[in-house]
Amino acid sequence: MSDWSLAIDFGTCFTTAAVRVAQAGPVVAVEIENSRYLPSLVCLDDAGALLTGRAAVQLAAQRPERAELGPKRALLRQRAVLLDGREVATVDLVAAVLARAAAEARAQNGGGAPARTVLTHPADWSPADLGRLVEAAVRAGIDDPELLAEPVAAARFHAAAAALGADAGEAGHADGSAPYEDRPIAVYDLGGGTVDIAVLRREGGGFRAVAVAGNPDFGGRDLDQALFELLRDRALDVDPAPWYRLWPDPASAAAPASDSADASDASDAATAHQRFQLARELTLAKESLSSTGTVYLAVPGYRDPFVVQGGEYRAAVTPALTASVELLERALARAGVSPEDLAAVVLCGAAGRTPVVADLIAARLGRLPELAADPKAVVALGALTDPPASPGPADGAGGAHDGADAGQSAKRWAVTHYPDEDDPRLDGRRPL
Repeated sequence: MSDWSLAIDFGTCFTTAAVRVAQAGPVVAVEIENSRYLPSLVCLDDAGALLTGRAAVQLAAQRPERAELGPKRALLRQRAVLLDGREVATVDLVAAVLARAAAEARAQNGGGAPARTVLTHPADWSPADLGRLVEAAVRAGIDDPELLAEPVAAARFHAAAAALGADAGEAGHADGSAPYEDRPIAVYDLGGGTVDIAVLRREGGGFRAVAVAGNPDFGGRDLDQALFELLRDRALDVDPAPWYRLWPDPASAAAPASDSADASDASDAATAHQRFQLARELTLAKESLSSTGTVYLAVPGYRDPFVVQGGEYRAAVTPALTASVELLERALARAGVSPEDLAAVVLCGAAGRTPVVADLIAARLGRLPELAADPKAVVALGALTDPPASPGPADGAGGAHDGADAGQSAKRWAVTHYPDEDDPRLDGRRPL
């Protein structure tokens, strides 16, 4: 029997995987095409096969009408999508990504199947949502997968890391308690397309989500959009003509996020490709603004690159990020947890490293959040990480509250939705 385990975190923009050899072995991220982060987009090739990874990204830049940019969202919202006029089941899109991640992991671990495979998912997914994820996994050749909520995985990883730090003599809380002892943890997960928040309590050897919040329509791509709008305003001030050649209809112009190519109004393949390339530059520039004060962006048709300062970018993204942090405050209130009660506020997700996020949380909660060394991969790594034993009374095995299968998910993840609360800064969209 195989002695290794696999975890896959299927994300909106990127998918990550991790493996663990033997029960006591370390958990390590799987590299696919020399990267820990497999793009989640899928593209249909000339023969009708579904491409993933670099091949999909390259083809999507040339033929955006063949690409599905958000398979995770599509899985929840519709049964099929049209790719270049051809109907493709959304479970097959997800299956293609899961199969790629699983195949790469098998190739790096002797070629055999893992003893167990864990799939992570948002904490508020319904049994029907989870059933579709399982269906995609089965089509990908992954039988009987275990399901684990994403914030639970993040909390497990953080708790284990904090326990190692305490064992090594690192400082705990000011009152002398260790960071991982029986205290709740808040997880703020800002991914490419969503923000998901959960407050979790320790129970026995695991964690249980007692409150969730979030916005399914706000994420890192909205930060790209803010940077795009700054760039657009600069370009229009210099000369509108080149900009309108890229976006003929100014009312419909939106940032072509690097994992999404806008094919609906692309006049030709060259224009679509220019948009796609600019999207990738926007994403790189956004990430650079996390560590530098100035970025330069070249736009086709303009002689000189445009300069964007970190301060103006920060001002542009602060209102929406403030609204997302307020969702964290609401989740804490609904859980009956005060900020000082928390063992930690854990930041994860591709956009979680944005400095504005940490600053806003520190200002509103009065405490600094903790960012994982690799916030994109922390969920996949945490899915195979054993949390430290709780100092409180045990009420079952460690997996009793961490795990969730499709049939039991409704009971284990009985969290409350609050659809009656609107935030004007979210443009009328309702938080989960």
